[in-house]
Amino acid sequence: MSVTLTNALGRLVTFLLPHESYCVARGACACGVQPGRGGRRLPSSLTLATGVSREDVHEAALSVPAVAAAIRRGELALKRQAPSTPPSSPSLLPASEASARVSRKKRGAS
Repeated sequence: MSVTLTNALGRLVTFLLPHESYCVARGACACGVQPGRGGRRLPSSLTLATGVSREDVHEAALSVPAVAAAIRRGELALKRQAPSTPPSSPSLLPASEASARVSRKKRGAS
């Protein structure tokens, strides 16, 4: 699932997304490796200008302590996005419709 983060602070904010928290929560490494650095990982980052919203941010960003603290302080506004799935999937039907499609065997019926 992804989230939308909005910068509510009056200045530019940048968050480093360290491998130990962000990549582990994401399940895949998002770090970069630059030549000349001996193969060391360089963490990715998230930068938001004043009043700017960034959509489709991976939910793993919420596991970064600095991002979580900024949300608690009100410096970042968080909006969760519902996952987009096709409505034709039978498992997504409301319970009343799903049960109407299932034929129930009545007692005593053969």
